[in-house]
Amino acid sequence: MPPELDLHIAELATKTKARAREDLWNTAIMTVIAAGLAYWAYRTLAHAVLFGFMAFVVVAMGNRISGELYRWRTNNEANKLMDKLGM
Repeated sequence: MPPELDLHIAELATKTKARAREDLWNTAIMTVIAAGLAYWAYRTLAHAVLFGFMAFVVVAMGNRISGELYRWRTNNEANKLMDKLGM
């Protein structure tokens, strides 16, 4: 493969790994915050679990949507690069 394509693939792998780690941390932090606020407001473990789970689902769906958009954009960039290289 041409060096430009190898460089693009390596950069993409690095960015994807960083995005996955960031998404995981954001999901965990938001879940803990939501559960803590629910426990503080209602003083019941059931509410803490419910609101924590709801926050987890909402953030996970947001991560999934942004991840799909990211994959679509990177696919378009890769196609443009391959067209430029005549592949």
